[in-house]
Amino acid sequence: MAAFEIGLTLALLGIYVGFLAHPIDLTGGDLGRYLKNGELFFQSSLIPSTNLYSYATPDQPFVNHSWGSGVLYFLIRRAVDFSGLSLFFIAVSVATLWLFLNLAARYGGFAMSVPLTLIVMPILITRYEIRPEMFSYLLSGCFLYILWDFREGRRSRKWLYLLPLLQILWVNLHIYFFIGILMVGVFLLDSLIGLAGKRAPHGPVQGGQSKTLMAVLLATLAASIINPAGLRGAFYPLFIRQGYEFPVIENYSVPGILYDGFQFLPLTYFLIIFSLLALSWLYVIVKDRSSFSVSRFVLALFFSGLAWWTIRNMAMFAFFALPLTAANLAGAARGRNFRWFDSTPGIAATGAAVALLLVLINPLYFFGGGRGAFGIGLKEGNLAALRFLRTEQLRGPIFNNFDVGGYLIYSLYPRERVYVDNRPEAYPAAFFAEDYFPLLVNDVQWRGALAAHRFNAIVINTRDRSAATQQFVIQRVLDADWAPVFFENNILILARRFGVNQPVVNKHELPRETVLQKSD
Repeated sequence: MAAFEIGLTLALLGIYVGFLAHPIDLTGGDLGRYLKNGELFFQSSLIPSTNLYSYATPDQPFVNHSWGSGVLYFLIRRAVDFSGLSLFFIAVSVATLWLFLNLAARYGGFAMSVPLTLIVMPILITRYEIRPEMFSYLLSGCFLYILWDFREGRRSRKWLYLLPLLQILWVNLHIYFFIGILMVGVFLLDSLIGLAGKRAPHGPVQGGQSKTLMAVLLATLAASIINPAGLRGAFYPLFIRQGYEFPVIENYSVPGILYDGFQFLPLTYFLIIFSLLALSWLYVIVKDRSSFSVSRFVLALFFSGLAWWTIRNMAMFAFFALPLTAANLAGAARGRNFRWFDSTPGIAATGAAVALLLVLINPLYFFGGGRGAFGIGLKEGNLAALRFLRTEQLRGPIFNNFDVGGYLIYSLYPRERVYVDNRPEAYPAAFFAEDYFPLLVNDVQWRGALAAHRFNAIVINTRDRSAATQQFVIQRVLDADWAPVFFENNILILARRFGVNQPVVNKHELPRETVLQKSD
C-alpha cells in the first residue's frame, strides 16, 4: 500500500507539473520588473521606494513589498538562465502541493485526499506564471503544517519557533505575509477556547500551549516589521487597495463576475470546491460534532471569503480547501461503507472517475490552445521586440500600455523609462482616470499629452483586447504622424515621423493594412 500511495502521489504531482510547465512570457506580467529590481539591488544596493521606472510619476512613493522575490529571481536567472527559473518555480509549486496533500492524507486519509487533490487542481493550474505569490502559497503551507501538527501533539513547541523566522522571509517576499500572523492567531484562539472549556476539540489542553502560541504570535508580529519600509511595510496590506483605480481582472469578485456576465472558465471548478467544503462542514455539524475545530472553521471562512472577494485568491483558497475538506470528512471515511474506496482498486477507480468528470465538464479548459505550449525557459521570440528597440536605438520618451511596462523596464531601464507599468499601487489614483485612460480614447487628450511629453515611440502589447486599447491602436496606425516599424509576438512598435527616429521609419516601416489586419 505504501508503494501504491507513493506512486499515486508522484502521479498527482506529475500532473500538476504538466500544467505548470509553460515557457515564460515576459511581454506581460511583472517578472521583467522583478528581475530589474534584483539587478538594481546587486548593482547599487537599491530597493526602490519611489516610482523611478516611470517618467510620468517618478516621485510617487510606494512600498516595495516583494523586493526579496526580485532578488531571488535575478540570482537564479543569472546562475541558470530562464530555464532554471522555470524549474525553480515548478519545484516550489510542487513542494507546496505536496505539503497540502500530505496534510489532507494525514488528517483525512489518503483515499479522501486523492479525489480532493484532483478537484482542486483546475484552480491551482490557473497560477502558472512566475510571481511572488508562489512564496505565499509555500509559506502558508509551512505555517499550517507546523501549527496543525502542534495542535494535534505531533510536533513539539520547538517547531513553532521557526515561524517568526519564516515570517521575516515572508514579509520581504510577498504582501500576503499577514496570513502568517492570522494563522498563528487562529490557532491561539482555538487553544484559548479549548482552555476555557477545560478541553481541546481533540484532546486535553496543555496550559502551556496557549502561552507558547501567544509568544509566537508576538514574535511573528515583531518579525513583520523587519522589512525595508518598517512599520509602514507591516501595515501595508491594509492600505494597498486604497487608490487602486486600474480595473485589473484578477481583482474582480465572484459576484462581480456573475453580475457582469464575464466569462471566467475556472469559476465552475471553484464553485464545485466551495460546495464540497460547505457540505463537509454540514456533515461535521450534523454527524460528527465532536470533530469540530474552531481553527479549521475560521480558516475555511477566511479563505472562502478571500476567494469570493477577489478571484486572484482562488488558488490560495483551493490549497486550504484540500486538507480542510479532507479532515472534515475523516469521520465518514472511517465508516464501513467507505472500506472499498479505501482499497487500492477503490482509490484508483475513484481518482480516475473524478479526473474524467472534471475533464468532461470543460475539455477545452485543460487542452485548449489558450493554455499555451508545454516547456520551460523563455518563450521563443520573446525578446525580439527588445532586441529591435536596442539594435535600432529607438529613442524615447516611450508611450506604452499597462501590460507591457514590466517588459520594457527589464531591458531598457535606465536608458529609457516607461509611461506606465502594471503596478496600480505605484501610481496616483488620478493618474489612470485623468492621464492614462483618456489618452487611449480621446484624441484631444492624446494631442495634449504628446505636446507635454514629446513621445517619440509607442509600444503596445496587443494582447490587451479592451475596446480602449484596440481603438488606440487603430487611431495611431492611421495617424500620419506615426509609422508602425515592428509587430511580432503581440508587440506593436510605432515611431514618430520626422524626428529622432526617422531613420528607423525609413528602414522598417510596415504597411498599415498589414498591421491593422494582424491586430484584429
